[in-house]
Amino acid sequence: MRTLADLSIDRSSRLTLQDQLARQIRDLIQSGALAPGEALPSTRDLAAELEVSRNTAIYAYDRLVSEGYLDATPRSGVEVSSTIALTRHARRQPAVRAPATPATTPGDHPPLRPPRPFRPCQPDIGLFPLLTWNRLRSRVLRQEGRNILHYQADCIAGLPALRENVATYLRDHRGVRCDWQQVVITSGSQQALFLLSMLLLGSRDQVYMEDPGYVEARLACLNAGARIVPGAIDEQGLLPPTPAAGRIALVYTTPSRQFPTGVSLSLPRRLALIDFAGRTKCWIVEDDYDSELRYGARPLPSLQSLDNSGRVIYAGTFSKLLFPSLRLGYVVVPEPLLDRFVALKHLNDDHLPLLDQATLALFLESGAFYSHVRRCRREYAARQKLFLDLFARADLPVTLGNADGGMNVVAFLPAGADDDAWSRRLAEAGFDVPALSHYAMASTAASTPPGLVFGFTAFPAELLRSAFQRMLPVLRRAALELPHRAAQPARKPRKR
Repeated sequence: MRTLADLSIDRSSRLTLQDQLARQIRDLIQSGALAPGEALPSTRDLAAELEVSRNTAIYAYDRLVSEGYLDATPRSGVEVSSTIALTRHARRQPAVRAPATPATTPGDHPPLRPPRPFRPCQPDIGLFPLLTWNRLRSRVLRQEGRNILHYQADCIAGLPALRENVATYLRDHRGVRCDWQQVVITSGSQQALFLLSMLLLGSRDQVYMEDPGYVEARLACLNAGARIVPGAIDEQGLLPPTPAAGRIALVYTTPSRQFPTGVSLSLPRRLALIDFAGRTKCWIVEDDYDSELRYGARPLPSLQSLDNSGRVIYAGTFSKLLFPSLRLGYVVVPEPLLDRFVALKHLNDDHLPLLDQATLALFLESGAFYSHVRRCRREYAARQKLFLDLFARADLPVTLGNADGGMNVVAFLPAGADDDAWSRRLAEAGFDVPALSHYAMASTAASTPPGLVFGFTAFPAELLRSAFQRMLPVLRRAALELPHRAAQPARKPRKR
């Protein structure tokens, strides 16, 4: 068969082996590379050539026979159906190379998959009390009926019941000073960051941001036309802006646990930032993405709770504590900005799904949320301890960073190591471990200490152990083989 060399099997593809084989043979017939009446190899020969099971070849041929592309005759083998009539023009067309990610056809969609080890900042959805959530969801439907399915013009800022419960939670557990009407429900914290950037920033305004830091917060500000001023991180967190930075319109920070390094902003730094905002009339956006997950100590008070000048805008999300696809977050908007923020949100969406909002309101009100957080805190603390122990016994040339809480830990590499190359090597082996330099700005990536950002919360103990053992040889080879850091390429954004 002259076209046998054109067939290939990708064992990392989401398509089954028989789907890949059937699709490629079908493409060869449709392109004219295989002519009507042309014989195909036996299933035994085809399986041997492609190093797949014979059943894979049989199933692929059977599918194409049922679709009318092939004819199978006893003792004569398999050949392209003579009923297929292709024009000479069609037969002269070269076979189209299959895309790296094949387009799906109806009924042939790729499966949804869990995160790969050791992706940072991922909750374990196996801990989520789905039965409780569904019971509360059913209660909402019984209480509200079909009205919960209508547009509700007075819910642009969120369902009032949810806003009230979120305000109570923030006041009692995070020390946030707010009235419930200042709480606006958003599609995760990312929508809040996008809307705040559009509201507060103009062309060439300067934003002081943590570096390394959350890439998509940076992109939201850049989208508004702002200029980014990198703010260095040390053992006390973000260094306050200096006069050399010039006029700053907005400061973005993750003070409870800096992302991705994990350090907490010290009290003197918090007070210095608040004083700076009060003197210069700039805004501070406090992204409090996982403050509840502090192990062995109470969560730190919010930065907003120390602010007497009303310059701190507090944002958070439920995606990290409950499940990511919920896409419900919140922002506490200062009174002078509230009407304009809600009007801007109205341009972005009428309101978020009311059924999910009402269910979450009951989830908070019933106490199920607090029970879930306590359970996650216990489980994640145990997983973090196991993960740190695995590293301690592995004798690798890394130094682990801050580990008093959170959903990830940084493993700092030897000075000069190319952390992006380490990350690529891990990706080739099936792991999702971003380089610390990925989160740095282009102008500072080369000077960012090399490191790898590991997540541990989404993976039960047995999976942590087995995945770590599979990863260990990759890390050891990387330590011996990979070069030191060179010029840094441009990076694509990734979800935190």
